Amino acid sequence: MKYIKKLTWLLVLGAGLMTASCSDNDDVEIPGGLAIDKEQIEIGAEGGSEQLAIAASQNWVSSVVEPWLMLTPANGVGSTTATVIVDSTLTNGRRTTDIAFIGDNGQRRTVSVVQFGYGKQIDIKDPVVEIDNSGSYDERAFESLISANVECKIGSIEYSFEGDMTDAEKAENEGEREGWLLNAKNEDKLTGTNLGIVLDRKARPRSVKFKFRWNMNIVPAVRVAKVHLVPVNADDELVDADGNKTNDVILTVRQAAAPKIEDTRAGDSLSVIMINQKLNSMATYDTSDNMRNWSSVTLWEATDAFVKQHPEAVGRVRSVKFSMLNLKPGETLPKEVKNLKYLESFSVASNDNNQIREMQLGEDICELAYLKHLTVQAFGLVKLPAGFKKLGKSLESLNLVSNNFNRLSDITKVVNAQNFPHLTELILYAQRRSDVCINMSGLNKNSDGNYIYNTYPIGMYGNISSEYSERQAFLSLLTWDNLRALELSYCFLEGELPTDEEMDEALEAAGKPTRYTAADFSTNKAEWQDKLVGDTCKWLLSKWNNPVTCKQKDGTIVYEDVYPMSVPRVLPKCRSLALNLNFFTGAVPKWILFHPRMVLWSPATMVFNQTERGFNTEGKAAGFSNMAEDTYSAAYYYGSKDPGSKWEVKGVAYPLYYRAYVAAGDESGEEALAKYKRSRKVSR
Repeated sequence: MKYIKKLTWLLVLGAGLMTASCSDNDDVEIPGGLAIDKEQIEIGAEGGSEQLAIAASQNWVSSVVEPWLMLTPANGVGSTTATVIVDSTLTNGRRTTDIAFIGDNGQRRTVSVVQFGYGKQIDIKDPVVEIDNSGSYDERAFESLISANVECKIGSIEYSFEGDMTDAEKAENEGEREGWLLNAKNEDKLTGTNLGIVLDRKARPRSVKFKFRWNMNIVPAVRVAKVHLVPVNADDELVDADGNKTNDVILTVRQAAAPKIEDTRAGDSLSVIMINQKLNSMATYDTSDNMRNWSSVTLWEATDAFVKQHPEAVGRVRSVKFSMLNLKPGETLPKEVKNLKYLESFSVASNDNNQIREMQLGEDICELAYLKHLTVQAFGLVKLPAGFKKLGKSLESLNLVSNNFNRLSDITKVVNAQNFPHLTELILYAQRRSDVCINMSGLNKNSDGNYIYNTYPIGMYGNISSEYSERQAFLSLLTWDNLRALELSYCFLEGELPTDEEMDEALEAAGKPTRYTAADFSTNKAEWQDKLVGDTCKWLLSKWNNPVTCKQKDGTIVYEDVYPMSVPRVLPKCRSLALNLNFFTGAVPKWILFHPRMVLWSPATMVFNQTERGFNTEGKAAGFSNMAEDTYSAAYYYGSKDPGSKWEVKGVAYPLYYRAYVAAGDESGEEALAKYKRSRKVSR
């Protein structure tokens, strides 16, 4: 029994200690030891009372200076509930005062009291708001406390610049003057917006915190937005605080000027820093160091051929890469991008949560007249800018890996041979927003017609057999002669690849040659990227001689007696084609199996290999019917033994490839080292 009593006392003592501990924690959680649940209260002309919850861990006193208001209790120890009592008023205007609460430790809290008169009024607690020129996404917002005894809305917004600006500067920056103040959804749709004041007690005033968002300022001048608040009912007449008639109430928002960026090397340096900051990148630049030493930034040198044509470009930024960023939906690339006017290569990669974000680039990237290489990787991109085709005058490579496009046609309607005549590399793989979806047969569509998985669109989907737009998109890529690289791996593309006959029709419709000719060959090694140099692929010129039979590893015939004149001329310059890890079915056509550069593609892995255990929307297993990764044999392609210098071997298409891709790999490490040493002696 004694032990039970002792245990009981210990439990009681422990409970007491826990209670004391909780009480201390509650005190600590009160900011500054004194907090009030409201920052403003509104009272109608008839007067009335309002409750205030006071949380305190100390003694406190209050101070009221106006005779028409009383607070009870006026002081206290610790937390309590106080009552604000306001007399009635006979005026049309309104009156305002503050109640000050002061704790023993000097902590001060203030509650504003606004009493409306009998006139219809709108009151803005802080009628002038000052904001920075830039900030993170979360920082680019403010709330305005608006009180009214009439239903009200935003009538209009006046935008202007403040300060000394020349007419030329005003004209240059006119596009930045307006539209930078946004609603909570980051939209330029404020005009006509109801502020949301609900008059549930007739004429008794009510308040609302209205959230504004804003865009960053890149203009070296203060921007001003005057937001006019007006009654929803045009027949309602407003009065001001003094009871005089007024048309509207104005909220003035002043945005700080941006640093002036000159069209110089120093301007490029400042632009790179500001872009990096506005992208919320985890990477940083050492501003105390010369820009030449910054990682991921290269400059134009005096010896560069481009500088000889554009001497003003020397020392300016040639290429820049940004990564590990955190842009949110509604944000775009910073406008300072267009300041890097001599940029040749731009890369932005690895946006936070990019698979669930739907991002856009913005139009400023389209102003770079000399841009040749653009990489937008793991960004969350869902569509291209309206002016994107302006880049077609210079762009040579486009990398859009791991983004959130829904359709291949969303890209090809902008990026095609007509709009981008200089483009040679188009890299579009990994357009998947879901990495676990491998069975498309049970997927539903959203209101936009896109397949979804766990409420999100799955990524780039297209049936290149049954959907006309997607088939045309795919064919537009296959008839793009200039492409040296086309990569579409790891998407949700399904259907059958175009047959050889269909490719003939598509090539004819595009005005392209359907067969390889002597014009596709060259003896000049400098033309290796665009021509078939040397004798390796001369089988294509032998017309109806030397038929080749394509077989699988087990001897199963895929295509029998294939002649050069039956091989369509598809992507003749393509050194990298990737179609793997999709949901393609049907047969692999001859235009792939007999392509003169197929050996460069690692076709078993990068073409024939489709999604493992994957099923298309019809429930059919992904994979080609006549070729797979483990059934492919290259015996028909480059033979099974070294042909020496012979380019023509019976039953083999390109025997000289055997020397480069098989025989070269058979030599031992010692033989390779000896060959290297001999070549070094000869070169000396």
